[in-house]
Amino acid sequence: MEYAAKWFKESLVCRMMESCGRIWRYSLMRRGLMGLGNIISCSCISKRMSSFFHRRFRPRQVFTYRILRRLQRRLVPLKIRVSKIIGSSFIWRIGKGSGFMRLLSRFFIPLSVFFVFIDELGRTLFGEKGLFGIWDEIYLLLCVLLLCLGRIMDNGMPTVTATPMDIPIFLLISVSFFLYLNFSPYPHIGFEGMRGVAQLTLWFYVFSRYLDSDRKSERMTGGLILAGGILGIHGIIQYAAGVETPANWMDAAEGVRSVRVFSVVGSPNILGSLMVLIIPIALAQVLQNRTARKPKAFYLILLASMAICLVLTLSRGAWLGMAVAFILFSIAWNPKWMACMAFAGGMVFLVPSVQRRISYMLSPRYITSSVTGGRLFRYKTGWEMFMNNMWTGVGQGHFGGAVAMNNRDLFPNSFYMDSYWLKTAVEMGILGLAAWFVVICALLVWSVRAIRTTMDRDARLVIIGGFSGMMGVLVHNLFENVFEVPYMAVYFWMVAAIVFYNYSRGQFRVV
Repeated sequence: MEYAAKWFKESLVCRMMESCGRIWRYSLMRRGLMGLGNIISCSCISKRMSSFFHRRFRPRQVFTYRILRRLQRRLVPLKIRVSKIIGSSFIWRIGKGSGFMRLLSRFFIPLSVFFVFIDELGRTLFGEKGLFGIWDEIYLLLCVLLLCLGRIMDNGMPTVTATPMDIPIFLLISVSFFLYLNFSPYPHIGFEGMRGVAQLTLWFYVFSRYLDSDRKSERMTGGLILAGGILGIHGIIQYAAGVETPANWMDAAEGVRSVRVFSVVGSPNILGSLMVLIIPIALAQVLQNRTARKPKAFYLILLASMAICLVLTLSRGAWLGMAVAFILFSIAWNPKWMACMAFAGGMVFLVPSVQRRISYMLSPRYITSSVTGGRLFRYKTGWEMFMNNMWTGVGQGHFGGAVAMNNRDLFPNSFYMDSYWLKTAVEMGILGLAAWFVVICALLVWSVRAIRTTMDRDARLVIIGGFSGMMGVLVHNLFENVFEVPYMAVYFWMVAAIVFYNYSRGQFRVV
């Protein structure tokens, strides 16, 4: 080992790196940037922004908390009465203290980390037969019932949970419901479109109310990384086996046909988006001090498999989202990592299939193909529809997504928009975009505040990882209908709940 270190220090590469470092240290550009940084940091705007992002969340001062607290006090007599009825029931007396009930309370909600496997494999095996087509609605209701049962049977006064995202998400659901009631030419389709927004965002309330201890948070975080690692390993196996790639996944003008992995997801773009969301959290878990050596090695293997799988998806939108996530992670944790990230990105660009995908995207052939029938043509069509129905849109589920594609008899000219935000603009208009804008701004501001004010190193790492992954997915939504896939929205709000739990660990839960 000592010989290898000595050999590296005397090598040409090491001397070139040292020379570049010396040139940069004494360069005029570095001094100029440092001077500009000092001017900005001492400016009045910088001080005000610093003060703004150092505010802490105080649940007792939030209107939501006060309303919930009053409601809880009013419902205490009802809670006591219901708890007595349940406690004296035959089913409760049999189930109480049993191993099944302990497993149910401990693992039923965390089982949602395997949502993608249950959903994709179940639909492959059963299709829409029987009740499987609505299994996710049934699962959501059971999770809510389990949480309510736990609160009812809890001895003493249950805690009141309030997070910074409660009101923005409730606003989004309210706007979606309002648009459905008033601006849906086909109500049954409008209901399906509204359900795709409202039902999936409700998962945030489930996860944020479930996470009330470090053990639950660690269990859910570890399960999420495990699910991502399994997908990554399966994707690598697919590539090694040379799985057949459908012709419509690659532009014919691109020439060489490469293998794009998709695991059980069925779409390389969605698989790439899952990797974008989970990789930063896995990196945070590897960097934590409290993670033991063996689990850290295990997480490192899962992280490497997910990173390789992301490259093999050949999803340019996911690569861009991952670049944004890594940049934000580096800025928040250690800005010096930016150079390492740039070097890693350069090495990935040397992979022939990656180089072909990027080079083709920058070529005139891609522009011509995209304008005539590809993404740019779809964006142009979507923008024109948005301008014609600017305020309230054409109706949720009426264009650009899975609901419209499932009703081609009513919307024969519909197609996938390949941009969730443009699809939202077309279907929900400025009202829907404004509601989403409030949610994203709240998520951004309170995540940054959490990063700036959380002193615990390990909790701060989880917050940074979750925040980076969520921002990467939001960027990917510019080029793909990511939130059209139910489990992507479920995982997104799961990560949001993990972030806000780790924000000073439990400061939202006050009696």
